[in-house]
Amino acid sequence: MNNILAPGNIKILVIDDEPQSRDCIESVLAREGYQVMLATTAHEGIGLVEKLSIDLVITDLRIGDESGLDVIRAMQASYPETEAILITGHGTAESAVEAIRAGAFDSLTKPFSNQHLVVKVQRALERKMMKRELTTLRQHVAMSYGFDNIVGLSKTMTQLKETARRVSPTDITILITGPSGSGKELFARAIHYHSNRRTAAFVAVDCSSIPEAMIEAELFGSEKSSPASATLHRKGLLEEADGGTLFLDEVSTMPVSIQAKVLHFLQDSEIRPVGSTTAKKVNVRVIAAANRDLKLLVAEGTFREDLYFRLNVIPLTLPKLTERAEDMEMLIDYFLRRITHEAQGATVTITRRAVDKLLGHRWPGNVRELENTLRRGAALCANHQIDHHDIIFIASDRPAADADVPTRITLTFRGGKLDAEQRTLIMTTLSENDWNFTRTAKELGIGRTTLWRKIKKYNLAKIGSLEEVDV
Repeated sequence: MNNILAPGNIKILVIDDEPQSRDCIESVLAREGYQVMLATTAHEGIGLVEKLSIDLVITDLRIGDESGLDVIRAMQASYPETEAILITGHGTAESAVEAIRAGAFDSLTKPFSNQHLVVKVQRALERKMMKRELTTLRQHVAMSYGFDNIVGLSKTMTQLKETARRVSPTDITILITGPSGSGKELFARAIHYHSNRRTAAFVAVDCSSIPEAMIEAELFGSEKSSPASATLHRKGLLEEADGGTLFLDEVSTMPVSIQAKVLHFLQDSEIRPVGSTTAKKVNVRVIAAANRDLKLLVAEGTFREDLYFRLNVIPLTLPKLTERAEDMEMLIDYFLRRITHEAQGATVTITRRAVDKLLGHRWPGNVRELENTLRRGAALCANHQIDHHDIIFIASDRPAADADVPTRITLTFRGGKLDAEQRTLIMTTLSENDWNFTRTAKELGIGRTTLWRKIKKYNLAKIGSLEEVDV
């Protein structure tokens, strides 16, 4: 058993004005090894909760002229981490429901066996432990997504982090723009975990990955009648994010028909599930992201101007990696430490020649491409040291639409040793994944379309197959 849950570390308060009942409970719990404190009035009990770190309160429904429910309500308002069990002599369903609504873990009906009491106590303490672990996990996640963990000391990144830090505690809507792979979701998560919504959900949705016919139901939910005439409700992502943050990634790809519904939600905080005639309120902060200039899409008529202004209350524009060159070596060091930590092996290092090669690349895939390149290098290198020949760039043969890279720039090395290494790496990864394009592209850190072009370029075919690869 976890030491925190060891009986000797647990303090239980029993509030009961009947000596026989109170002493009986104390005797049973003391035999189990718990520290037991006693109170005969609600006022005395609440005073002990305020002075001591009480883990569990067991209170009778009637304490003289006072109510145990009032004790639980007062305790939960100020000390929600303390669990409670209500004891009643009547055992009606109404009293049990009322106890749980007041914040109690459970209720006990007199008379009850010693074993029943012990089991209820153990379960209440287990829930307390789960809540504590969840709080610790949330704190760990918040630390992981701290602004200090967004690597970069360039002037642009420093200013962006400071702006994001200032607006995080508010509920203001934010639009994050920047090229693919520049860290838009990382910024969104950092803002969420530094807001008052940090204990609620952060729900991320990639608008470009949801078919147009399904996106309304995905966002707003749906209702339909079953054969038995019961209404089946399926939560949408906005409802899932109630109390927290919804991150709308690639919002530029959202169909115009859905844009109108999102605009209505931003204005009224109301959603209407597909198939429902009833609207419901939800409390959600929206952070949107786009890798295209929404102003240009507004001019083209493919994005609503009113929605653009609703989303763009606080704009954060993330730079391309080549625009923050002074952060490159810091990012390289950060990713190598993370790769080492994940592998739980020897420290992965990098030579100066390899670093110089990285510094000379144009990075159309930005920070994400840098991370993937270093992961490939770590997998290929000898003696846990990445050298220049371990750095293999696998990028689109054509500049990405959002990368703004001149077409005269060659994004991949053609011919010679580097070309042969790239061909070997792709062929090996395809073989390891039994020619599953999706898994292979993910491992290589490239898109499926890019992978298909590489297969065609290198004239690759599955060993033992006489059929050409369909690209």
